[in-house]
Amino acid sequence: MKDRSTPGEMLARAYALEDQSQALALYRDWAADYDATMLDGLGYLTPSRTAKLLAGLVDDKATPILDVGSGTGLAGVELASLGYTLLDAVDISPEMLAVAAARSVYRNLVEADLTRSLPIADATYGAMICTGTFTHAHVGAQCLDELMRCLAPGGIFACTIHGDVMEPSGFADWLNGNDSIEMLYREPGTYYRDSKQPEGLYLAWRKR
Repeated sequence: MKDRSTPGEMLARAYALEDQSQALALYRDWAADYDATMLDGLGYLTPSRTAKLLAGLVDDKATPILDVGSGTGLAGVELASLGYTLLDAVDISPEMLAVAAARSVYRNLVEADLTRSLPIADATYGAMICTGTFTHAHVGAQCLDELMRCLAPGGIFACTIHGDVMEPSGFADWLNGNDSIEMLYREPGTYYRDSKQPEGLYLAWRKR
């Protein structure tokens, strides 16, 4: 039966997740309607804003870029519209990846758990983008060392981190005083069209 939940109800369900099994069930149910919920219903801003942030730091349009926690591929669409041609996606949800695949903007799609070792060689990517993944009951900062392994020295990582998880999920500790990265951008910002206050941070750093 088609899910008739409102955009607000689906977002509330996402923010109430308690474990990975609940996340997989949510995105299985949500995959077909995710774009309509987030873009049309909520005016989701982060894929476009984060893609533009990355584009301001990565001049070479042929740089291999990994879309981390890609979901249905909203950030990939934005990057493709900006002229980037070598885009790969990684996500834990096969249903979300199926939607992303249909967009025909990704070279490779990897179904993988970001909290485990990734089937990606060292220094494969010159840049990474991650929107909407560093949030409630998704993945914490423990995934960042593995992602940095896959990012080439000098590579750029642009992402959003929800304010509610910055400290509890270890992001503040990982970012503060980390001499393996050079912070290029770190500013609070809104995630949705009608937001009155910033939900979290937009960040970009360079791997040393």
